[in-house]
Amino acid sequence: MRISTQTLYAQGVTSMLDQQAAFSKVSEQLATGKRVVNPSDDPSAASQAVTLSQSQAVNEQFSDSRTTARNNLSIEESALNQVTDTITRVQSLIVQAGNGTLSDSDRDALATELEGSREVLLGLANSTDGNGNYLFGGMSGDTAPFGEDGSYRGDDEQRQQRVDSSRLMEVNHTGSQIFGSVASGNQQLARQTSESESSLPITFKGPEVIDAAARVDGAAYSVSIDAAGVTISGIDADGNDLSILDGEGNPLPSPMAFSDGMTLAFNGLSMTLSGDEQQVAEAQTSGKATQLVVEEGEASADLFANLDGLISALSTPIESEADQAAFNNAISTASRQFSNSLDNVLTVRADVGTKLNELDSLDIIGDDRELNYASTRSDLIDLDYNEAISDYSLTQVGLQASQQAFSDISGMSLFDYLR
Repeated sequence: MRISTQTLYAQGVTSMLDQQAAFSKVSEQLATGKRVVNPSDDPSAASQAVTLSQSQAVNEQFSDSRTTARNNLSIEESALNQVTDTITRVQSLIVQAGNGTLSDSDRDALATELEGSREVLLGLANSTDGNGNYLFGGMSGDTAPFGEDGSYRGDDEQRQQRVDSSRLMEVNHTGSQIFGSVASGNQQLARQTSESESSLPITFKGPEVIDAAARVDGAAYSVSIDAAGVTISGIDADGNDLSILDGEGNPLPSPMAFSDGMTLAFNGLSMTLSGDEQQVAEAQTSGKATQLVVEEGEASADLFANLDGLISALSTPIESEADQAAFNNAISTASRQFSNSLDNVLTVRADVGTKLNELDSLDIIGDDRELNYASTRSDLIDLDYNEAISDYSLTQVGLQASQQAFSDISGMSLFDYLR
């Protein structure tokens, strides 16, 4: 069979082009470091690599979201740390105010310092993040959550952020949660509601929980001490009128005669009334009376209102035994109120700390996930350099051989055999 010169040339060129294409392909792989440069190189691997790239992008978005959430929570934790320090200072001033040797001017000085603490707390309550959004305003980040009077003007919705595929995290706390609430399991508190000018020189201690099972959550009780005696009104856990007991657990009549140091027990609570019996009797005869309210701490949880009440008590001159008793009662109530407020702030801080720890754990999981994605994607499309260099040398030799063969064949002629 005869082969034409044109066919020989065509076959030679085709062989060189094939070798050139193979050589270029390996060169491109070495240059890019990828085995799959184009989807046509390995459609299945390319498809899986695209899916993995999308997963990596989503994982990176979650990582950025966690960074934002961590920044918000860290700023909040810093503000809450200062709130804690300020409330602790207020508690210290309350203890100092309870010193019976202080004069009116001394108490005025403490009231002035408390006014400064109030301004500090108000400033912290209106703290902003790095973008100018208010931390404790709920979803209303562009409006100061607290007015000068301490009233809360924000909402009660917490901002949420998706920090992982299955985790939607609250990244802030509202002002009402921090400055207008108390922690669960808070102490009951009592406060005097009667004005000192018309009240008896009686002080109270407590209430203390003596039987947690007998408590009625959310209940409030009224204690009235007047000419008729001591009367406590309210209902028990079964909806019946209260049963009042003494410190020994014996039933007491209602009303009952006042006595110094008398202990009253009701619905799992106990409180003690104290006062000079002769002075109390004389005041009762003149028509004076004292009213107390015993309630859940949540009912008197507004930190700024509590501060205002404490400042007012310190600024009021003490001119009589009744004034002194009312002041002592105010100090006792304030001590319990700010203890509850501090417990609440610490509870919120614990929640912030828990979330920061959770973000750290999610970061570790996200980093491991990223490594798995990168490793799998690398196995699919990245180049094995040892194999590629070997293929590079082989295709280079093949290209040179095809070029040499074409050169030799194209130079052959019948006349070469006739010489």
